[in-house]
Amino acid sequence: MRIRTAHLPLLALSTLSTAHAATFDVYTFTPPSGWTQTTTKGITRLSRTAGGQYCVFDLYPATKGSGNVTQDFRSEWNTLVVKTYAPDGAPEEEGGDPVGVWQSHLGGASFAYEGGTSLAVLATFSAAGQAASVLMLGNDEQCLEQFDTFLTTLRLKAPTAQTPTPPAPSPTASKTTAAPATGGLNTTPLKSTYKFDTTTFDDGWVAVVQKDWVLARRGTTTVRLHYPSGPSYNPDSDAELRAAWNTLVSPRYRDLQGYAQNFDTLNFERPYLATGTATSLETGQRVYVALFRQAESGWIEIVTPDRDTFLKTYRLDPTQFYGVDDTLLRPLRNLRGLNRFAVAASDLTGTWSSNAGGYTQWVNAFTGLSAGATGFSSNETFEFTGTGTYRWSLAMASGVVGAQTFSGAKSSGKHAMKGNWQISFSDIEGKPRVYNAYFEAGRGGQRILWMQSVGTYSAYVKVK
Repeated sequence: MRIRTAHLPLLALSTLSTAHAATFDVYTFTPPSGWTQTTTKGITRLSRTAGGQYCVFDLYPATKGSGNVTQDFRSEWNTLVVKTYAPDGAPEEEGGDPVGVWQSHLGGASFAYEGGTSLAVLATFSAAGQAASVLMLGNDEQCLEQFDTFLTTLRLKAPTAQTPTPPAPSPTASKTTAAPATGGLNTTPLKSTYKFDTTTFDDGWVAVVQKDWVLARRGTTTVRLHYPSGPSYNPDSDAELRAAWNTLVSPRYRDLQGYAQNFDTLNFERPYLATGTATSLETGQRVYVALFRQAESGWIEIVTPDRDTFLKTYRLDPTQFYGVDDTLLRPLRNLRGLNRFAVAASDLTGTWSSNAGGYTQWVNAFTGLSAGATGFSSNETFEFTGTGTYRWSLAMASGVVGAQTFSGAKSSGKHAMKGNWQISFSDIEGKPRVYNAYFEAGRGGQRILWMQSVGTYSAYVKVK
């Protein structure tokens, strides 16, 4: 990673031999003596470098804020620090002293730079719907002390009061019946071309499709089943858990307390669990938040009124997570099943495809030499015409690699829905069949069609 100096062409440059007051945007400040000051692309930078050590203060112009200094800090941290410097973990945060009418919030974390470790510290100021930030970057001990001194010289111009812009109405508000009031929690389903966006389960859970997750509620418990963003692997379990929390959870909460991370290396399918108590920015309530993942469960966020409710509901104590019995993990893992929505005949129109495959390398037990390899692959396709008819095909290859045999089957006929959870086909391999079926929601309004005739469910993706 390179410090941003390399990306900022110099528009104004001066070496400050004596301390003097300077102004930029809403700031009035005293630069450290002997430092270099540059101003470009709307950013003022104060910096010093010597002997491989550096210290940088970047002053960013005030922008529209949320009116909440903690929320503004986290938004600025994600924009100015996370996206550019990829810090090692969540920032250590603390509230700062007010500067006039401006409230302040600070936080810092380390990041890798040129084979060493640097520190990023962000000070964010918030007042009257505006937010302004000063970012420190450095790799020596004096930098943080100098930043503290610099902040004592900082003054910010009182902002002009602004009337917050009301949020735009939901695109589905005119077509969706309003849910009962939930204290600010957004329960509106995402508008899509699919008929069913809400499922009411027999055990009391109610799940709705939303933009970045499936939201499910039962009693005082709220669950978010976060959609996967793509394949990822981090051998550092702590770093992976921190990154997931910072990305999926932190933006919707403030005033986090009692944060703890746990994972179990004794389990072949390593489970992850992060927990803490925070204030929800949606409802304003203090809640207990748990972020869980194991195997193919995806990241699951469980929100309860307090820690005791979580313990009573799931019988899982986060402080005793190492070596935890699988019977305690299963209820959390099974929450993924709440991402399940009914199927309408009109939803099926198009071509749905499922692929599978496997490979085995054989080794002689006596000589250790290769004894060849075997493998298989298959593709199954359903083409629904939209008029109650379908075409089905199955292609397979199996056997010794290099000499595999190929086979296949095709049929066509009529299909019909049996309720909203089963599909009947008039001819699959010469006889009628009934498949259990449901949709799993995904990012961007996508759906995965899961069907089961015998054995386990298979996933089908719409290809056209």
